[in-house]
Amino acid sequence: MRDHITTADNSNVLLRNVQFPLDDEQMMDSIATAVIVTDAEGYVYRFNKAAEMMFGLSKEQVLGTKYYYKMAPEEENRIQSRFHHVLKTGKTFCGQDVSFTLRNGNKVLLNPHVSVLRDKKGNHIGIIMLLEDVTETRRMQRLVQRQEKLTAIGELAVGIAHELRNPLSAIKGFARVIQKNLEQDNVNQEYLEIIIKEVDRLSRLSQELLNTARNPNSIPYYALQINDVVMQSVEAFNMEKYMPQAYVQVHLEPDLPLIWGEAERLKQVMMNLLYNAYQALDNSGYIYVDTSRQGDWVQIRVTDTGSGIEPDKLERIFDPFFTTKLEGNGLGLALVHSIISQHYEYVEVKSEPGQGATFIIRLPIRERGEKGG
Repeated sequence: MRDHITTADNSNVLLRNVQFPLDDEQMMDSIATAVIVTDAEGYVYRFNKAAEMMFGLSKEQVLGTKYYYKMAPEEENRIQSRFHHVLKTGKTFCGQDVSFTLRNGNKVLLNPHVSVLRDKKGNHIGIIMLLEDVTETRRMQRLVQRQEKLTAIGELAVGIAHELRNPLSAIKGFARVIQKNLEQDNVNQEYLEIIIKEVDRLSRLSQELLNTARNPNSIPYYALQINDVVMQSVEAFNMEKYMPQAYVQVHLEPDLPLIWGEAERLKQVMMNLLYNAYQALDNSGYIYVDTSRQGDWVQIRVTDTGSGIEPDKLERIFDPFFTTKLEGNGLGLALVHSIISQHYEYVEVKSEPGQGATFIIRLPIRERGEKGG
């Protein structure tokens, strides 16, 4: 059936009565975002399929119950507070990412949109919550931002490093000459040694900048046994740090399949992770290194028994120049991330304050006949 009506500007508008093939509940279940609708007391009236998947609960378990009873205990008070504020004021809450703990203990990042429901008279009769899981989206955004920073550093690094090398070499060289011409007990010997130490520190920083900026397409890859790389790195680390062997405990799964990679770059990754773990120990504790096969991946884990990493710092530790250490420059873990990305692999970190940290690297297995590159 079609009807014509005349609008204020005297134009004719054609209206058509449409029988839509879906009811309200079917449309709710078609929404990819989790939707929870409650009455003014918090009893759940609607709970769509996306909400079922997010919370691991069926509609039958939720409908007719108070929504916050289905949340993790640590989230109940916070979500009730938000619910009552929106219901009382009528002001929509949205546009703010919230760290949220699910009942199974998993932590996700949600972008909530909480609005009040009104009847025809404008009375506040309930709440509608749209909860979008943006955990993976934000992670990918951070990866892109981190890569952009690394690219920007790369564009500056080559020029800066080359400009620094010549004057630094001259400063160090002249400092050594002056040292030789002074008596060993001369008070200026100590100052010259400080100059040389700081020159070496700047030289290391410029080299790290160059390493971070290195073009991955120029790196030749070879078939590697990752256990060899790990053991060589641990041995070099123990010698460099003069640490007792007992401080680093190693467990290598035998007969791991080969990977394609660049050994020296992967040793840089291991050395940076070991040094990072050593700094976290604060002269007490242990470092555990293990390798294993996980499906189509070879996995390396470096675990320390240090103080752990605060949640607000965890997502930033691979960012260039971000550091929590007094003597750090924030390039060590950025270099780790850069090298691992160039190997088409990934690195992640798991940590709780007071319970140490574990860095996990996964390297894709390469068949013996496959060519690297």
